[in-house]
Amino acid sequence: MRQNIVPHIFFIVFLTLNIGFWLYSKNIGKTWGNVPVAPSEFKININFLGDDQLAYRSYAFMLQSIGNVDGNTISLKKYDYTKLKDWFFIAHKLDPKSDIVPALAAYYFGAVLDPDKLDHVLDYLAVVGQNPEGDKWRWLGHAVYLARHQLEDNERALELAYLLADNKSPDLADWAKQMPVFILQDEGKSDLAYKIMLNLLISNAETLHPNELFFMREYICQTLLPTMPNTPRPEFCENF
Repeated sequence: MRQNIVPHIFFIVFLTLNIGFWLYSKNIGKTWGNVPVAPSEFKININFLGDDQLAYRSYAFMLQSIGNVDGNTISLKKYDYTKLKDWFFIAHKLDPKSDIVPALAAYYFGAVLDPDKLDHVLDYLAVVGQNPEGDKWRWLGHAVYLARHQLEDNERALELAYLLADNKSPDLADWAKQMPVFILQDEGKSDLAYKIMLNLLISNAETLHPNELFFMREYICQTLLPTMPNTPRPEFCENF
């Protein structure tokens, strides 16, 4: 009789402990520790046995999902962007050709509204965008957009725009070369904008697409020159 009772007692005790543990732990969840400190180069080599591509993809995935905790999404304004920038540059060093982390920085982390945090994203995109290989200049173009329209800092936007226009990529778009012009004109510095646009028009007239050629002439004649009454109009403005 006693032998039959013992298993039941063990079962009841086990069930009671299980229920008690569940009642104790049901409201305990994983806490978010914010962005971790970026690892040293030595630690990266040890953890990934010198495999830079494995390290890059692992860190890119981490950056993509770091704010998802127990199904809850952490607001971008709570991220430590100083530490995030360290991760961005580590990823850039591991693989300067990939667009995964630049895309995360520009389109995801770049949506933050805090100017101090957004500055860290712009610092990273400015470096990535100066790479003449491939279409990396586009990330610098996005940095100009963020600085001008989201940060509303034309001075920073112009600084980035000059870097963009000086990019040595053979595939640099014509609009990228003209980016300083639009910001200068917006700042009321039409004389500088006119000199840059006219120089681009003269030096690239033979290679410009007809549509681009028409746009540049129209912009000079109808947007810039009306704000510069003492500047002689070029002959091509007779058609506008």
